[in-house]
Amino acid sequence: MDDTGVFTVTARDSPAGPVLACAGELDMDQVPVFNHAAHRALAARPVPPMLLLDLHEVTFIDSSGLNALLLTRIQADRQGTTVHLTRPSDQVARLLELTGADQVFPVDPEVPSPRSSR
Repeated sequence: MDDTGVFTVTARDSPAGPVLACAGELDMDQVPVFNHAAHRALAARPVPPMLLLDLHEVTFIDSSGLNALLLTRIQADRQGTTVHLTRPSDQVARLLELTGADQVFPVDPEVPSPRSSR
């Protein structure tokens, strides 16, 4: 089986809030996978103050993927959650810079460590 186009999202907690670690190609076909994970993270109660999107392993992102990030930011903002992009891959960083989206999102070089188990 060819893994081209596969996109995954792994959710975990961090001291700053939920982290969605994204990997693969975030394109029109994979946006529903991202949207589902983002919706679940933002539906958490109490409302998280921050949602971190770890984009280190995103190998490709198109305009649909960028739009999904921007819509997630709007949805999060409505409930008082800040969306941070962490460790964007070179391809993602280039797209953010070319489109000016790097001025809309806080971009962090690292992801906080996972919360320890209780």
